[in-house]
Amino acid sequence: MAEVGEIVEAKALPSKRFFVNMLVRDIDLKDAILDLLDNCVDGILRSASPDLGAPRPYAGYRASIVICGDGFRITDNCGGIPYDTAVNKAFAVGNPDPIQGADAVATVGMYGIGMKRAIFKFGESARVRSFSDVPFEVVIDRGWLNRDGWDPLPMEILPPEQFDGHGTSVEVRDLYLNVKSEFEREGFVQDMVDAIARQYSIIINKGFSVSVSADFETDDSGNAPEVRPERFRLLATQDGADGPKLAPYIYRGEIDGVEIEVYAGLYRELPDEEEQDQAQETSGSADDAGWTVACNDRVVIWKDRGRLTGWGEYGVPNFHGQFIAITGIVLMRSANPGLLPLTTTKRGVDAGSDIYSKAKDLMREATKGLASFTNKWKKFPESLEQLYLGAEYRELDSLQADAPPLRPVHGMPSVARSVPNLPVPASIRTDDRISFAAPKEKVAFLADIYFQDRTVKASKVGEHAFNLEYARLAEAAE
Repeated sequence: MAEVGEIVEAKALPSKRFFVNMLVRDIDLKDAILDLLDNCVDGILRSASPDLGAPRPYAGYRASIVICGDGFRITDNCGGIPYDTAVNKAFAVGNPDPIQGADAVATVGMYGIGMKRAIFKFGESARVRSFSDVPFEVVIDRGWLNRDGWDPLPMEILPPEQFDGHGTSVEVRDLYLNVKSEFEREGFVQDMVDAIARQYSIIINKGFSVSVSADFETDDSGNAPEVRPERFRLLATQDGADGPKLAPYIYRGEIDGVEIEVYAGLYRELPDEEEQDQAQETSGSADDAGWTVACNDRVVIWKDRGRLTGWGEYGVPNFHGQFIAITGIVLMRSANPGLLPLTTTKRGVDAGSDIYSKAKDLMREATKGLASFTNKWKKFPESLEQLYLGAEYRELDSLQADAPPLRPVHGMPSVARSVPNLPVPASIRTDDRISFAAPKEKVAFLADIYFQDRTVKASKVGEHAFNLEYARLAEAAE
């Protein structure tokens, strides 16, 4: 018993189980896996310092992922974890000494909890093997996790011949029951592939290879199916065409120490009225319209069509079916990741940051111009074919390499832009547009009568009915 007036120490440290449970509570399984992929890319940037402005700076690097009820594994050849980092930082919960300023690498894995959070999220035992300068292995077992103290983890030094080059492997067994059930759920692996294809679309298109398998016996030689990335591309009239032509809005420059590029335009032909109505009913879910935002090549916003990316505010219309051909991408880079407008989850932007607010001004200008362009053409659907004459798709790397001359943006002296001279319809119009709604069953009935096909578009059925009725009345009037 303590004596009156004696000063004793009261425990202030959180229990290990409590801390671990709080650490993983708010992270999704897919996000935990994406965190581990972030670490792979961090390894490339740390060990190789590639030129991110080059066409394929990640070529030759790969990550192999296995997800199933028996466990989880991710293996890469991305440079490995340096010995000093492993001893002092990699297994500490939270980065005790984040690298900032000129010595920082252009990474988004800056919070120091990605690997540990994923391990604690998945199961009760894990093995981490890595070779950068000194090959090692660290085992986290159930006993360490259940002991309340924060004992150091034993790190065994291994012979280099046990490794096939410089890289890291993280393997988790003894999965929690809810994790095991989710990993075994039909469709989870495909959902993960789809998420990687979106979030890592730019990095994969720049040479990084990611494979995903549901077989824990799969080797790490790259035989598992590779993820095919989503691609960003825009319609543009071929070079050499005179006068107005299809071309993207382009912005390039620097905002508060962050390099920025913006490209926006049409990714497909403009919709006809029937497509607009259908897109409105389905919210255009099958289309690629909307804004994508990437920080250091990592996609953090995917095809957004709301106020987060400027739709429906400051004179920009709300997104609806008429705009399903409009898309844009914002690329932000900085050697100091602390300058990027990222949330701590790295899955979104800090919408209140000054940098993102300025970037959104550029996005709104492009969206407003493209929306106005579609407004002009929606009244002339019969002339749309001439709009696409000489147009072809241009991928992101082509848009970056062949940008036209840029002019300064008013109020942003460090940013320049190219505003396209887009085509406008002929001012003389000899046709009137007829538009009305009719019951679908009646439209299908007429389609069957006219074309022996109940799936013919309503616009074609209406046009045919008009022509038949006009011909009948014109003949009777003669």
